[in-house]
Amino acid sequence: ELGKVVDCIDRSNAELGTVVKLLADRKASTESFKEAARGILSGARGVVKMPYCNCLMDLCINLGQMEKACALLDAALQLDIYSNVQTRTQTQWSLHLRGLSVGAALTTLHVWMNDLYTTLQSGEELPPLLGIHTGEGRNMYSDKGLASVFESHLKELDAPFHGAPDKAGWFLTTSVAAKHWLEAKKSSELVAV
Repeated sequence: ELGKVVDCIDRSNAELGTVVKLLADRKASTESFKEAARGILSGARGVVKMPYCNCLMDLCINLGQMEKACALLDAALQLDIYSNVQTRTQTQWSLHLRGLSVGAALTTLHVWMNDLYTTLQSGEELPPLLGIHTGEGRNMYSDKGLASVFESHLKELDAPFHGAPDKAGWFLTTSVAAKHWLEAKKSSELVAV
């Protein structure tokens, strides 16, 4: 049925249809998809940019196109569509996923975990605490709350992040546990969606 959906999108908005066709086509290059997506996001007005990104990343994840999801996230970050998804202090690095769709949040987690792995490989130290903030309650893009989706996803990954009893919607770990886990995994195995 994907072909029918793409045709409907293409008839209503040819530029968006092109982006969705490039996304769905496994042979289409990630770079051509990223440029087409950047074009439609640059031209979108105000508050529709984030929902476009969220929906496109959900589609990427649902179609098993993580590389394209990461390229889309990179374009969105360059265009300041997702601002403040990461914060860093001397004592804690945090990922803020509240307001993102499940696909956008999983993509952001994938990129962050790879960044943490790269940081360790370059010989840098992680701060004492790492945190993921999903928010609490229902997610507007999912039947379940993002916190419950992440709790089960982190368990699947055997990641050392655990729900903080005094901070709803937060998953925390120490740098020692994260370092041990990251070193035990290969970069390509960090997040299997």
